[in-house]
Amino acid sequence: MNDLEKWEFGSLEWCKFASETGVKLIKQANLDLNKYEWGFSEDYIFMPKRLLAGRDKAGWHFMIHKGKVSGGASLPDECLELPGFHARAEWALIAHASSFIYDLKGQNKRFKEEEILNNDLTKAGKGRKTNSFKSKPVWPLGIGEALMGIDGEGLHNITARRLKHSPEVKDFPHTEYGVPILSKMTDEEKARFYELLGR
Repeated sequence: MNDLEKWEFGSLEWCKFASETGVKLIKQANLDLNKYEWGFSEDYIFMPKRLLAGRDKAGWHFMIHKGKVSGGASLPDECLELPGFHARAEWALIAHASSFIYDLKGQNKRFKEEEILNNDLTKAGKGRKTNSFKSKPVWPLGIGEALMGIDGEGLHNITARRLKHSPEVKDFPHTEYGVPILSKMTDEEKARFYELLGR
């Protein structure tokens, strides 16, 4: 892969890169892998068909299982059945914000902005139909630190740097961290956003 190559959020190429990054960060942390049985997965729903590339599902994973770390642009049951972080989200809800770089302070701000968006969607009668997580997230000691990487170059920022904006979502009004602002959308934009969310 070209070091400068960029892809759209959820595309097969980016999912491969994201899973490889997760595996690399775990490996470079020199953890005792025999102490962990843990999985990470992100499942993107209502993806634009043009980005599916023949897949039934779009997402990626990495996991520590039986003393080994592995991953891929797939959502195997073997990973999903492990305790860990298993997120499921509408593609349009997070696609744009996922390309923005931030530190821990910025991450917390993005989470608050997403909370406002989800509350506004609920008020508009377009609340979430699915759970964000398969089960309560589990972060064993050492895992979170490993994924934060070195000097702020952790899983999010490394993968965000390889993203380009998708035409379906880039023109919506959004916050400084790329979270769509429902209250600033026109009626036409809202209708388009709801359709992208499958709501």
